[in-house]
Amino acid sequence: MNQLISILKRLPVRFGLVGALFVGCAVLVSAWLLRVDVQLALTLWKSINTFLIEHPAVFFIAMVILPALPVPTSALQLTAGIIWRDQPLMACSLCLVAMMMNLSLTYWIAAGPARRLVEKLLAATSYRIPVLPHDDQMKLVLILKLTPGIPFFIQNYLSGFFRAPFRLFLVVSMLSNGVFGVGMVLSGVGIGDGKLMPAISGLSFIALSALLTYLIREWLTKRKNCGVHRH
Repeated sequence: MNQLISILKRLPVRFGLVGALFVGCAVLVSAWLLRVDVQLALTLWKSINTFLIEHPAVFFIAMVILPALPVPTSALQLTAGIIWRDQPLMACSLCLVAMMMNLSLTYWIAAGPARRLVEKLLAATSYRIPVLPHDDQMKLVLILKLTPGIPFFIQNYLSGFFRAPFRLFLVVSMLSNGVFGVGMVLSGVGIGDGKLMPAISGLSFIALSALLTYLIREWLTKRKNCGVHRH
């Protein structure tokens, strides 16, 4: 367990930034090579936007299911803000509900079917999935949720696979990912409306999420240092 935690702690933020930059460049290069018609792309987006406004259930289901896959959650949240820009409170509420449902879904998949499958595969060997003590369960959830660069779906699957307490997992996730998600939705509202105030509100929530992450990490560091001094 300590090895897993130390590996997660060493995951550098720059990997995430480099990955985002690479994806952005790949999209731009692909668009240039394929001679993408900008006007056609805008027309297509308007059609998709109109469809999703008229069928909100479709996008809500997408927000529940797609984050269980390697799909950027922030992109979905930003899109939600743009689509439901006329009702920002509803947009934020739906995104939070969708996030809770996705957290429950991914945790159940990892803690149930996925773990049982791995246990069956390991049955013929001497290896066993470690049972984490209570303190290590809390450390695992906090490190997964507070370490920048770990994809959302991996955070959830690992928490479920090692069977961290579901309530702890859900509360920490909603405090960290939920606050950031609201910020992304409000930023999307600002982009969709072309208004500054929603965008500023969104950035404020994103900054609050970063501040909460920093404070919790500082608290954990101080707690660890106090424990070392006691020993």
